[in-house]
Amino acid sequence: MNSYLLLVISSVYLLLGLYRYNRPNVLMLWLSYLPTLLHEFGHALMCQLTGGKVSDIVIVTRIDERRAKGHNGFAVSQTVSGWNRFATFAAGYLFPPLFLIIGVLCLSKTWQIGFWILLGLVFLYYFVKTSRKAFPFLVLLLIAGGYYLLYQYPDVVSLWTIGDLAIYIVLGILLADTILTSYTITVIYFQGNGTWDGAMLSRLTKLPVFFYYLLFMFVQLGSCWYVVKVLILG
Repeated sequence: MNSYLLLVISSVYLLLGLYRYNRPNVLMLWLSYLPTLLHEFGHALMCQLTGGKVSDIVIVTRIDERRAKGHNGFAVSQTVSGWNRFATFAAGYLFPPLFLIIGVLCLSKTWQIGFWILLGLVFLYYFVKTSRKAFPFLVLLLIAGGYYLLYQYPDVVSLWTIGDLAIYIVLGILLADTILTSYTITVIYFQGNGTWDGAMLSRLTKLPVFFYYLLFMFVQLGSCWYVVKVLILG
């Protein structure tokens, strides 16, 4: 399967995201489900690993709720220290690019099953923590069913083709989302927004917000360059 398929999927998602940027609809909310989940998963996981508590993770899939809350998802957590808060705030924007890099690495090493296992663990954690369990349960069933079929019928080429197509779709969405996130970070930074993760980190560490803006932009755009280098130029 041609790696340029990833760029086509990414381009379509990016155009849809830019067109609907200030006019979110149900389609874009669902397409952005995974990037939003990885962002909130990063917050929740790092909060818990560094001593905090996580009671809920919510991914918003209804337009009215999106407009009322003003964001696509959130984690309900309790931090206990300065380091715990730092790790929690910093992880959100780092996890989607990290998963993009891991996915491309797995794809380049023809170890796609490793990425699906990792993604399955993300949804398992989400299923345990969230109060909205129906969709993550369905995803876990699909992933488990895919594992079973590949284990039972490893020589059926069509199963591997479907698996490859699915991972290209996931990585295409993650690639486009890193670009959209870079755009969003730039907009909220120059607007002087005081509620985004970089502003929270700035108040916590007394470092300029610009430092965290550059850090997050480096991670986002760096992951995009990694994808192009490995799958297109490599």
